[in-house]
Amino acid sequence: MDNFFFQGGEIMAKIKEETIKKRRLKEYEEIFQDIPDNKSRMVNRMVLMAVDMEAHISKLEEELRKIGFTETYQNGEHQFGTKESTASRSYSTMVKNYTGVIRTLLSCLPEEKQKPAEDNFGDFLRSRK
Repeated sequence: MDNFFFQGGEIMAKIKEETIKKRRLKEYEEIFQDIPDNKSRMVNRMVLMAVDMEAHISKLEEELRKIGFTETYQNGEHQFGTKESTASRSYSTMVKNYTGVIRTLLSCLPEEKQKPAEDNFGDFLRSRK
């Protein structure tokens, strides 16, 4: 499956999802290279989760651009309305869970590296807008 790679709100190139995941995994590996051995198994698992979650979030963002954040519903013959879309709810949940994983990962860094990693993560999030 192909995805678009966004940078600064512009589509830069069409890149395969696996390529994007490999690049992100490499970025995380660089950030967490100095993790003590007693934390590395947990960190490695959480990094894989974060990369996978980023891919899901990107797919949900693409779906939300197409369908929007609301959808219409009908209960019975005369009851209509709008409600938050399923994709919107999934997106909100995924972003919340992703944020929790990232906070946990950042807390595993040695204290002197936590602030620069938080800054880099903030830069990454801002670049996705």
